[in-house]
Amino acid sequence: MTPATTDTPQVFQKTTLPNGLRVLTCEMPHTRSVSISIFVGVGSRYESDEEAGVSHFIEHLVFKGTEIRPDPVQISGLIEGHGGVLNASTEQELTVYWCKVAESHFSESLELLIDMLRNSLFEDDSIEKERMVVLEELAMINDQPAARVDTLIDEMIWPNHPLGRDIGGTKESVSSISRDAMLRHMNAYYSPANTVISIAGSISTEEVLDQVNELCGDWPESEGNDWSPFTHEQSESQLRLEYRNTEQLHLSIALPGLDLHDPGRYALDMLSVMLGEGMSSRLFVEVREKRGLAYDVHSGVSHFQDTGAFAIIAGVDTKRVYEASATILEQVGAMRKPVPAAELDRARQLVAGRIMLRMEDTRAVSGWMGSQEALLGRVLTVDDVVYNINQVTGDEVCQVADDLLSTEKLNMALVGPCRGRKRLERLLHL
Repeated sequence: MTPATTDTPQVFQKTTLPNGLRVLTCEMPHTRSVSISIFVGVGSRYESDEEAGVSHFIEHLVFKGTEIRPDPVQISGLIEGHGGVLNASTEQELTVYWCKVAESHFSESLELLIDMLRNSLFEDDSIEKERMVVLEELAMINDQPAARVDTLIDEMIWPNHPLGRDIGGTKESVSSISRDAMLRHMNAYYSPANTVISIAGSISTEEVLDQVNELCGDWPESEGNDWSPFTHEQSESQLRLEYRNTEQLHLSIALPGLDLHDPGRYALDMLSVMLGEGMSSRLFVEVREKRGLAYDVHSGVSHFQDTGAFAIIAGVDTKRVYEASATILEQVGAMRKPVPAAELDRARQLVAGRIMLRMEDTRAVSGWMGSQEALLGRVLTVDDVVYNINQVTGDEVCQVADDLLSTEKLNMALVGPCRGRKRLERLLHL
């Protein structure tokens, strides 16, 4: 049995303004909210080592005041004062600003987001205060073993490349980023042709376009810079240990994956679902339910423009790390064997069902449209994605497993009280 979608699929509409700004809308009249997401095509992989973290720093500073709203409270208060939510995030290839509000507050909320992106002050005093905040955020992440192991594994998968760095940069780079560097970065990337405004909810497309034209019609174009391509080819397995005196040991096992445009990405997605996504996955059943080796164990995939990764994360008892590592690696290796049809069908239905449930929320729909348009230049419907999932065969899953799950491409990182390097090296065949 294959998953089906609804008879009345959501309609995504795209409009491109003369200056290149793309506006995506999805009318959801049954809701009482509107979600606005603004995707800017820039992230940490666009940065030099010297200015690492500048995209993230800018994301913080646009909340600190504009010409007509010089007090940060005027920005957050406008949304939160009506019960809405306002936030932002910086990723490797995108920076996203978003809010979710009641439909009656759509107009003022959209105006606020555009004001933040186009008219932020970047005052010296605000920069220095927020510099301290960003440095504290980096310190907080470094103090968390689960986050630290992610950083280590990224460095191993993407060595000497921006993708292998912390998105927030380093203490040294953040401490030296100047106001001029921030403004140069914004002028290069915060342009209409590099931006997607995605809006979903109880609002008409006509009303959205009228206001976007009014707010952004005079937004001048500028030229952005290309991202740094990744060309490294891994030829041998790697192991990194970082000693921390913690109660639990955090480990990550990762391999190079597939990029956003690779036709095999859906087979890899299905492999990950069967192996480690959900309580019925192989890793959850074997590692947690049968052996009690971990509370949390899961897998996931990352797809970028020209590269990707497949990773498994677990937090385990320090005395059982070798048993846990061996069990995880056994389950990874078993994915090369033929996949039972019933297991693959369950994975398809899990993914399709979760997508459909998410798409009842205006925030999810807004993100769905905007992220695809910003990264792919097109928007796949739920039907499109479910169709692609249904086309994945057991043979294709085995093929992608054979192609990617090879010993010489294994990477393992551990953070915690572990010193048994030689024993772990034997597991990886180093």
